[in-house]
Amino acid sequence: MSSDDRLDLEFAYTSYRDSCRDLYSPQYLCRRPGGHEGDHAAGFGAQRVRWEPHFEPSRHGS
Repeated sequence: MSSDDRLDLEFAYTSYRDSCRDLYSPQYLCRRPGGHEGDHAAGFGAQRVRWEPHFEPSRHGS
């Protein structure tokens, strides 16, 4: 199974409420499950975008 196929399944079985929602742009929020490991991802097919996690001290208690 390709990584795109796995992401499609994650998106299909993850509700918006349970998704990560890290912001890439106003059009793209991460649709992977909250607490996931690895890169963020949003969109389908040719519109899919991936981006690296970034550390935000205000969100991580530092």
